[in-house]
Amino acid sequence: MIAPRHRYNEVVDALANYYSSIQVGDPFDEAVDQGPLAAVRARDRVERYVDIAKKEGASVVTGGHRPAHLNRGWFYSPTLLADVTNDMTIAQEEVFGPVTAVIAHDGMEDAINIANDSRFGLACSIYTKNQETALNAARQIRSGAVAINSAGVSLTQPFGGYKQSGWGRECGPEGILEFTQIKQVMSGASYLDS
Repeated sequence: MIAPRHRYNEVVDALANYYSSIQVGDPFDEAVDQGPLAAVRARDRVERYVDIAKKEGASVVTGGHRPAHLNRGWFYSPTLLADVTNDMTIAQEEVFGPVTAVIAHDGMEDAINIANDSRFGLACSIYTKNQETALNAARQIRSGAVAINSAGVSLTQPFGGYKQSGWGRECGPEGILEFTQIKQVMSGASYLDS
Protein backbone atom coordinates (compact mmCIF):
# COMPACT_ATOMS: atom_id res chain seq x y z
CA MET A 1 0.00 0.00 0.00
CA ILE A 2 1.26 3.45 -0.89
CA ALA A 3 -0.03 6.14 1.48
CA PRO A 4 0.57 9.90 1.64
CA ARG A 5 3.39 10.71 4.05
CA HIS A 6 1.32 13.43 5.77
CA ARG A 7 -1.39 10.84 6.59
CA TYR A 8 0.89 7.81 6.96
CA ASN A 9 0.36 7.23 10.71
CA GLU A 10 -3.39 7.67 10.31
CA VAL A 11 -3.50 5.02 7.56
CA VAL A 12 -1.29 2.60 9.52
CA ASP A 13 -3.39 3.05 12.70
CA ALA A 14 -6.66 2.46 10.82
CA LEU A 15 -5.29 -0.69 9.18
CA ALA A 16 -3.86 -1.92 12.49
CA ASN A 17 -7.25 -1.59 14.17
CA TYR A 18 -8.90 -3.53 11.36
CA TYR A 19 -6.21 -6.23 11.12
CA SER A 20 -6.35 -6.79 14.88
CA SER A 21 -10.06 -7.57 14.61
CA ILE A 22 -9.69 -10.29 11.93
CA GLN A 23 -10.57 -13.71 13.32
CA VAL A 24 -8.29 -16.49 12.08
CA GLY A 25 -9.33 -20.13 12.26
CA ASP A 26 -11.54 -22.83 10.76
CA PRO A 27 -12.91 -21.43 7.48
CA PHE A 28 -16.15 -23.38 8.00
CA ASP A 29 -16.86 -21.39 11.17
CA GLU A 30 -19.01 -18.37 10.27
CA ALA A 31 -17.28 -16.27 12.95
CA VAL A 32 -13.93 -16.71 11.19
CA ASP A 33 -12.66 -14.15 8.66
CA GLN A 34 -9.47 -15.85 7.49
CA GLY A 35 -8.59 -19.50 7.12
CA PRO A 36 -5.22 -21.17 6.53
CA LEU A 37 -2.93 -20.75 3.58
CA ALA A 38 -3.20 -23.45 0.91
CA ALA A 39 -0.01 -25.34 1.72
CA VAL A 40 2.80 -25.49 4.27
CA ARG A 41 5.20 -24.02 1.70
CA ALA A 42 2.90 -20.99 1.36
CA ARG A 43 2.95 -20.35 5.10
CA ASP A 44 6.72 -20.85 5.24
CA ARG A 45 7.14 -18.44 2.32
CA VAL A 46 5.12 -15.75 4.11
CA GLU A 47 7.17 -16.24 7.29
CA ARG A 48 10.38 -15.94 5.31
CA TYR A 49 9.28 -12.68 3.67
CA VAL A 50 8.24 -11.15 7.00
CA ASP A 51 11.59 -12.14 8.53
CA ILE A 52 13.44 -10.54 5.61
CA ALA A 53 11.31 -7.38 5.94
CA LYS A 54 12.21 -7.07 9.63
CA LYS A 55 15.91 -7.54 8.87
CA GLU A 56 15.68 -4.82 6.19
CA GLY A 57 14.13 -2.34 8.65
CA ALA A 58 10.35 -2.79 8.41
CA SER A 59 8.31 -2.70 11.63
CA VAL A 60 5.65 -5.32 12.37
CA VAL A 61 2.59 -3.37 13.53
CA THR A 62 0.22 -6.34 13.83
CA GLY A 63 0.60 -10.06 13.18
CA GLY A 64 3.93 -11.34 11.96
CA HIS A 65 3.51 -14.80 13.49
CA ARG A 66 1.55 -18.05 13.47
CA PRO A 67 -1.58 -17.71 15.61
CA ALA A 68 -0.84 -19.26 19.03
CA HIS A 69 -4.33 -20.78 19.38
CA LEU A 70 -3.97 -22.80 16.15
CA ASN A 71 -1.40 -25.57 16.51
CA ARG A 72 -2.53 -27.46 13.37
CA GLY A 73 -2.73 -26.17 9.83
CA TRP A 74 -0.94 -23.54 7.78
CA PHE A 75 -2.19 -20.41 9.49
CA TYR A 76 -0.48 -17.03 9.56
CA SER A 77 -1.82 -13.93 11.29
CA PRO A 78 -2.87 -10.94 9.18
CA THR A 79 0.31 -8.89 9.15
CA LEU A 80 0.80 -5.16 8.75
CA LEU A 81 4.29 -3.80 8.09
CA ALA A 82 5.21 -0.12 8.47
CA ASP A 83 8.43 1.78 7.76
CA VAL A 84 8.68 -0.02 4.43
CA THR A 85 10.58 1.53 1.54
CA ASN A 86 10.17 0.53 -2.07
CA ASP A 87 13.68 -0.93 -2.31
CA MET A 88 12.89 -3.60 0.32
CA THR A 89 12.31 -7.19 -0.76
CA ILE A 90 8.77 -7.16 0.70
CA ALA A 91 7.90 -4.28 -1.67
CA GLN A 92 9.53 -5.79 -4.75
CA GLU A 93 8.41 -9.42 -4.65
CA GLU A 94 5.01 -11.13 -4.56
CA VAL A 95 4.30 -12.58 -1.12
CA PHE A 96 0.91 -14.26 -1.79
CA GLY A 97 -0.09 -14.21 1.86
CA PRO A 98 -1.85 -12.07 4.47
CA VAL A 99 0.78 -9.33 4.55
CA THR A 100 0.40 -5.63 3.79
CA ALA A 101 3.42 -3.35 3.53
CA VAL A 102 2.76 0.40 3.79
CA ILE A 103 5.08 2.73 1.88
CA ALA A 104 4.96 6.54 2.24
CA HIS A 105 4.75 8.82 -0.79
CA ASP A 106 5.29 12.55 -1.25
CA GLY A 107 2.61 13.43 -3.80
CA MET A 108 0.80 11.75 -6.67
CA GLU A 109 3.77 11.71 -9.03
CA ASP A 110 5.88 10.00 -6.36
CA ALA A 111 3.08 7.48 -5.67
CA ILE A 112 2.83 6.60 -9.38
CA ASN A 113 6.62 6.24 -9.64
CA ILE A 114 6.63 3.90 -6.62
CA ALA A 115 3.76 1.85 -8.07
CA ASN A 116 5.52 1.52 -11.42
CA ASP A 117 8.91 0.68 -9.89
CA SER A 118 8.20 -3.04 -9.89
CA ARG A 119 8.70 -6.05 -12.13
CA PHE A 120 5.02 -6.83 -11.58
CA GLY A 121 1.77 -5.18 -12.58
CA LEU A 122 -1.27 -7.39 -12.04
CA ALA A 123 -3.87 -5.21 -10.34
CA CYS A 124 -4.06 -2.16 -8.12
CA SER A 125 -6.56 0.12 -6.43
CA ILE A 126 -6.66 3.89 -6.09
CA TYR A 127 -8.66 5.47 -3.28
CA THR A 128 -9.47 9.17 -3.55
CA LYS A 129 -12.44 11.53 -3.51
CA ASN A 130 -11.19 13.15 -6.72
CA GLN A 131 -12.30 11.16 -9.79
CA GLU A 132 -10.10 13.18 -12.16
CA THR A 133 -7.01 12.48 -10.03
CA ALA A 134 -7.89 8.78 -9.95
CA LEU A 135 -8.39 8.52 -13.72
CA ASN A 136 -5.15 10.43 -14.39
CA ALA A 137 -3.22 8.08 -12.08
CA ALA A 138 -4.93 5.00 -13.60
CA ARG A 139 -3.70 6.05 -17.06
CA GLN A 140 -0.11 6.27 -15.79
CA ILE A 141 0.09 3.14 -13.63
CA ARG A 142 1.43 0.13 -15.52
CA SER A 143 -1.00 -2.49 -14.22
CA GLY A 144 -3.37 -4.91 -15.92
CA ALA A 145 -6.30 -3.64 -13.87
CA VAL A 146 -6.92 -0.50 -11.87
CA ALA A 147 -9.90 -0.29 -9.53
CA ILE A 148 -10.99 3.15 -8.32
CA ASN A 149 -12.37 3.25 -4.78
CA SER A 150 -12.82 -0.52 -4.84
CA ALA A 151 -10.73 -3.66 -5.15
CA GLY A 152 -10.72 -6.64 -7.46
CA VAL A 153 -11.27 -7.14 -11.16
CA SER A 154 -14.25 -7.53 -13.47
CA LEU A 155 -14.53 -11.15 -14.58
CA THR A 156 -16.70 -10.17 -17.56
CA GLN A 157 -14.01 -7.98 -19.12
CA PRO A 158 -10.56 -8.93 -20.45
CA PHE A 159 -8.02 -9.11 -17.65
CA GLY A 160 -4.32 -9.85 -17.39
CA GLY A 161 -1.16 -8.40 -15.93
CA TYR A 162 1.62 -6.23 -17.23
CA LYS A 163 5.33 -6.96 -17.06
CA GLN A 164 6.00 -10.22 -15.17
CA SER A 165 2.43 -10.59 -13.85
CA GLY A 166 0.31 -13.11 -15.67
CA TRP A 167 0.42 -14.46 -19.19
CA GLY A 168 -2.06 -13.32 -21.80
CA ARG A 169 -5.65 -12.33 -21.06
CA GLU A 170 -8.56 -14.01 -19.35
CA CYS A 171 -12.30 -13.30 -19.68
CA GLY A 172 -14.15 -11.44 -22.41
CA PRO A 173 -13.56 -11.94 -26.15
CA GLU A 174 -9.82 -11.32 -25.75
CA GLY A 175 -9.66 -14.13 -23.19
CA ILE A 176 -11.43 -16.53 -25.53
CA LEU A 177 -9.00 -15.60 -28.32
CA GLU A 178 -6.17 -16.87 -26.08
CA PHE A 179 -7.58 -20.38 -26.72
CA THR A 180 -7.79 -20.02 -30.49
CA GLN A 181 -5.21 -20.58 -33.18
CA ILE A 182 -5.25 -18.35 -36.25
CA LYS A 183 -4.28 -19.98 -39.53
CA GLN A 184 -3.62 -18.41 -42.90
CA VAL A 185 -4.19 -20.62 -45.95
CA MET A 186 -2.92 -19.52 -49.37
CA SER A 187 -3.56 -21.27 -52.65
CA GLY A 188 -1.87 -20.80 -56.02
CA ALA A 189 -4.41 -18.19 -57.04
CA SER A 190 -3.74 -14.55 -56.29
CA TYR A 191 -6.41 -12.40 -54.73
CA LEU A 192 -5.69 -9.98 -57.60
CA ASP A 193 -7.05 -12.62 -60.03
CA SER A 194 -10.55 -12.60 -58.54
